[in-house]
Amino acid sequence: MKSFVGLLKKEWVLYRSWFLMGIFAGIMLSWIVPYVLHQFVDLFAQENQLAFAFTLLVLFVGGFYSVLQFLGSMRLDIKAKESWLHSTSSITKLIGAKIACSLIGYALFNTLFVSFAIFHLKEEFIANIGQIVLVLVIIVIMLTIFQFMLFVLLLFFLAFYLQLKHMIGRFSIVLTMIAFGFTTSAWVRITESHFYETVFQRGAISLSKLEPFLPKVRATTTMEWRLGSIYVVEEVAFILLIVLLFLAASKWLEKVVLR
Repeated sequence: MKSFVGLLKKEWVLYRSWFLMGIFAGIMLSWIVPYVLHQFVDLFAQENQLAFAFTLLVLFVGGFYSVLQFLGSMRLDIKAKESWLHSTSSITKLIGAKIACSLIGYALFNTLFVSFAIFHLKEEFIANIGQIVLVLVIIVIMLTIFQFMLFVLLLFFLAFYLQLKHMIGRFSIVLTMIAFGFTTSAWVRITESHFYETVFQRGAISLSKLEPFLPKVRATTTMEWRLGSIYVVEEVAFILLIVLLFLAASKWLEKVVLR
């Protein structure tokens, strides 16, 4: 555990400038730019609506920025593979530390700017501080989980790309993009199939008990939150799939890079 914490600290020292630059650019885009634009361009009736739109843009761009930071970190280590060769930690642990560091930064980034988005719309909500915090936590957790899944998938296709590059050269990037698109399309079709629903959507746990604790919206008082249900079998199977995919991608990447 101490070695993993040490790896996290190393990643933070190397890439904290990415995080701080992202925070600075996000604040400029979500606060300063809307204020300046509102003085000259009448895009929205109120300044907070313009600021909210720009904050959503920051959150959207922040997801891509986090991906670039993670891939940049991986690219640097792959180019200087001696750091992997001489490390006392396993390659899986090294990659895991990179993912964890990127996710922590991404979660903090989202916590800050989702808070800004909620602040910009504070007049639209009927809620106490506890309800606001609950919405904030739910949104940040969902975004972070999605980003983690994306990181694992990108790790797998990074190993796939490097393997193809060793075999066929630069054309491998085209095949990798095709394979990525085909895989995501196939996954969507599988999750929407009747077979998937029959096999995996079992053991439902309703989230409706959380709905009374969520904020109400003033503009649409008839609006109701519909959180639906989560399925135990689906979640367990999905966790196992992500863990196995991460382990397989790490081992594959290790073989390709250290050959």
